[in-house]
Amino acid sequence: MVVGREPDDAERARTLAAGVATGSLATVARDPAGTPFASVAPFGLDRQGRPVLCISELAEHTQNLHQDPRCSILVAEAVPEDGDPLAAGRVTLLGTAAVVPAGERDDAKGVHLAANPYASYYIDYTDFALWRIEVEALRFVGGYGRMSWVDPGAWAAAEPDPVAPLAAGVVEHMNDDHAEANLLIARVLGGRDDATSASCVGVDRYGIELVAKGTTGTGRVRVGFEEAATTSEAIRAAVVALVHEARAASS
Repeated sequence: MVVGREPDDAERARTLAAGVATGSLATVARDPAGTPFASVAPFGLDRQGRPVLCISELAEHTQNLHQDPRCSILVAEAVPEDGDPLAAGRVTLLGTAAVVPAGERDDAKGVHLAANPYASYYIDYTDFALWRIEVEALRFVGGYGRMSWVDPGAWAAAEPDPVAPLAAGVVEHMNDDHAEANLLIARVLGGRDDATSASCVGVDRYGIELVAKGTTGTGRVRVGFEEAATTSEAIRAAVVALVHEARAASS
């Protein structure tokens, strides 16, 4: 059951990509002609969600791009040890690549180095250049059962979730120290009044996600915050507000 707002797929995709700095770049090979050629590609995303690459003129993928600028880059979440890779989120960005114009190089350099600081050792070498992919289509897969083609305009306008880096810590804290609060929220605000247990499995700027178990089975419960939370303090206040609301409604 979902109560309140949740991120759309453009926001989910931007958040995923913002947390990853290396992708798999697919270009169109010169030889064998027309064959997909995949390679490792560190990148950074600019404000419009365009990947900025720093690649060597000696690299095969660079030579491919000079001949045919069409390409795609796959960005995937890390898979936990013993985890299912198909359950992890990923996004494939399709478009055309070009060398960043000289007047925009400083900004592009900053974007790339923010995600890949080690590139400072070679980014100014004469045989390296900054390339940027203009995103023309993208496919988001958020694990089993969640997938869509995302509008490129929505991707460009979406903002990564500012609390994503905090989410794992919040989830751990809720499960270790506030199991009763999880159950209360799920039962009273999430519509699972049959629940006998509930665990936190996610949190984002818009709300908290739980898995509730009860007599009607096991299922996902999402409860939204009153307003978007963008800091750790705001997340804490929003969760406390949900607990107070649930207690008031159940008294």
